[in-house]
Amino acid sequence: MAASTAKAAGLKITWDQTHKRAEFTGWEKSFAVRVGSRTGVLDGIPVSIGGVPFIHNKELYIPVKFMVKALEGGTVRWDAKKRTFLANGLHLYRSYSETFEGTVYSVSLDTGELYSSSRQGAKLKIADLGTGLDVVDFTFERTPGGLLLLRISNIYGEPHVNTAYFTFVLRNGAVIRKGQIAGRASFGEPAARSDGKLLLSDGRALRLVEDGTGNVAETVDLAKLMNADATQNADTLYHVEAFYSDIALIRPSNTGLLTLVDRSTGASTLLYREFFDADRQREIEEGDPWFLGDFLRFAGRSGDTLTFTYNTGHEIIKYTHILTAAPQQ
Repeated sequence: MAASTAKAAGLKITWDQTHKRAEFTGWEKSFAVRVGSRTGVLDGIPVSIGGVPFIHNKELYIPVKFMVKALEGGTVRWDAKKRTFLANGLHLYRSYSETFEGTVYSVSLDTGELYSSSRQGAKLKIADLGTGLDVVDFTFERTPGGLLLLRISNIYGEPHVNTAYFTFVLRNGAVIRKGQIAGRASFGEPAARSDGKLLLSDGRALRLVEDGTGNVAETVDLAKLMNADATQNADTLYHVEAFYSDIALIRPSNTGLLTLVDRSTGASTLLYREFFDADRQREIEEGDPWFLGDFLRFAGRSGDTLTFTYNTGHEIIKYTHILTAAPQQ
């Protein structure tokens, strides 16, 4: 069997200086063979590989039964008509890793298991994302209270128009809080912190977590905040892109339109109608359902001034919205 089968399973192939010994490494998997030798190494244990590896047309070939065993597959059979060996149950060993403050964080792209590895080499499973992953990125932030915010983003689906965010709060290496939400890749990134609190959302409830202690200070019903009809919007998730004591910026998953909400009065403003001309508004309202939204991005707040950006593809346009105090009753 061609060694490229192992590459397709997510394993990396490295050769020694003689280009005779090939080592295959991936998530929780390693094996090695030597050209011309009937002995190999599987997960650190010397084994007989039942044949002799050889190179033909610059491709390494390995005894098929050993390769299937190494990839934890099932029974091998020969399809005479197609002149092809067949085996079911072959596993995948793809992973993604990044290092932060000397600790390596690794996730299996096939199972969603998340591990941390210390400088001493100790490996600890700290979470399970509950799903396989596709195009992954990590972001890390050490909070003023000494907690660690780890966010894993995953772009997935065909043609990769969806993004899931998994947010973990860690203290002393252990996960103490987590949140997860998915939406279109055209949406803005969910907010992680605001007013000294950490923000964790599942799209229906937003938890405000105290920095340092990890305690939940407040839980906000997002549908209620948006004055949404629970029966008509049962499948709608609410993406929180900014959250303050007085206002919130929320993007419903069914429209993707960034909405400014006054937390005290419940009044809401669709920002694209404030910023864009009639033609651009019409384009948004008649837009591609695969790329929902107005493509506005929240850029920050200074006092009562909110700043937003919009990328036309040729330039980035900046907009501002000035908050006005509610009239006294």
